[in-house]
Amino acid sequence: MERKIVHVVGTGTIGEPLIGLLCDYQAQLGIDEITFHKNSALKLDKSKVIDLLKRGARLAVDKEKNSQFKKLKIDSDLETERAIERASVVIDCTPKGIGHDNKVKFYEKFSDSVKGFIAQGSEDGFGKKYARGINDSSLVQGQDKFVQVVSCNTHNLSTIVNTLALD
Repeated sequence: MERKIVHVVGTGTIGEPLIGLLCDYQAQLGIDEITFHKNSALKLDKSKVIDLLKRGARLAVDKEKNSQFKKLKIDSDLETERAIERASVVIDCTPKGIGHDNKVKFYEKFSDSVKGFIAQGSEDGFGKKYARGINDSSLVQGQDKFVQVVSCNTHNLSTIVNTLALD
């Protein structure tokens, strides 16, 4: 049976709470493993990373940055490319534009082994636009490898329009 591995790229405003949520509901969601990528070894972020590790997530870092994390006494057990390659799905929570860079640098290379790549609303053109409950049927498993979740405002407004005016 294939392992279900979710890999989250980025530990900012969207990434950190998402990783925590996935850890807290891992069993209920049927996820075997949660991994995450942290780009910068920042002393300010040390407690956040340690908390995510204690909650069961596994850290992946760029090979050339591993020593910077070790200086902070943070051990990663995965390198960036290996974490992406072994994931079932990759969720990119990086700031605007970086998701597109990651798509070119990493994601397209591993699109045969990973079932899907998801980016946030700021990554216009990353892939098929998706809003839960609005265009669920437009996603085709195995075909739509790259998906852009529309912004939270777009999500909420489209749901309200759907509820008040269309349903």
